[in-house]
Amino acid sequence: MKNKIILLLFILAIYTTNIKSQTTSSTLKIENYKYGELDLKVILIGLGKEISIGKLLADGTIQFNWPEITLDSIENASILLSSIKSTLVGMSYCEKDQIEEVSEDCKVINTEFIYLFKNNRQVGVLFPATERAFMDNEPANIYSNLILGSSISWFYSTGDCNFKGNCIEREEWMGKYDFDSQIIYDVHLKKGWNIVQYTLAEIEEFIDENGTGKRGKKVTKKSIDQIPDDIKWHIKTYMKLD
Repeated sequence: MKNKIILLLFILAIYTTNIKSQTTSSTLKIENYKYGELDLKVILIGLGKEISIGKLLADGTIQFNWPEITLDSIENASILLSSIKSTLVGMSYCEKDQIEEVSEDCKVINTEFIYLFKNNRQVGVLFPATERAFMDNEPANIYSNLILGSSISWFYSTGDCNFKGNCIEREEWMGKYDFDSQIIYDVHLKKGWNIVQYTLAEIEEFIDENGTGKRGKKVTKKSIDQIPDDIKWHIKTYMKLD
C-alpha cells in the first residue's frame, strides 16, 4: 500500500510539472495580434547574416526554435565575439575589486533584439518586457520617461562563462544630481543560447530648469532558465502590415 502511494505521488508530481510547463508555454502569445505569420530572426554576426530562431503565427503564438550553430563554419564570426565582461559591462564602469568572478576563456555575443521578417524583409522587432513603455526607455537621455521594469535578451556563448559583480559608480553632474549608481551582475552562461534578464530596479530623480530628470540608480543583469511570467511580448513595426 505504501509503495502504491509513493508511485501515485510520483505520477502526480510528473503531471503537475507538465501542467506548469504547458502553462508557461501558453504565455508566449500576443493577444489581439493581426499581422499574419512572420519569421523571427536574430542578427548574430552582422547585417545580412540573420539566423532564423522561430515563427510568430497568425494567431499570435510565438514558436521558438533556437538552432545549434557552429561559429567556426561562419566567415568572420570572430569579429563580433567578445569576452563576457565586455559584452555585459560595455561602457559601464566596474572596478576590478568589485568583480567577484569572471571567465576569460570563452566568447559571447548579445543578440539584443528579435527581428520580425516578412517575405525575407525586415519589418519590425519583437520586444519581451514587463511593459511596452520599457521599449522606449532611453537611459542616455536624462529627461526621458524612464520606467521601472525588466526585459530579456538572448546571448550566445562559445562555452561556460561566469560573471558576478557588484559595480558601484559615483554619478554627478553640475550640481543637478549626485548619487551612487549600482549594477549587479549574476550571469552564468552555458555553451549555446542563454537568456539574460535586465532589470531597472531603482531610479534617481532630480529637478532643474529643464524639468524633471531621471537616471538609472540600480540595475541587475542575471541569467535565467525560463521566461518569467511577468514578461509580455510587444511589437514595434517599421511599416503598415495589416
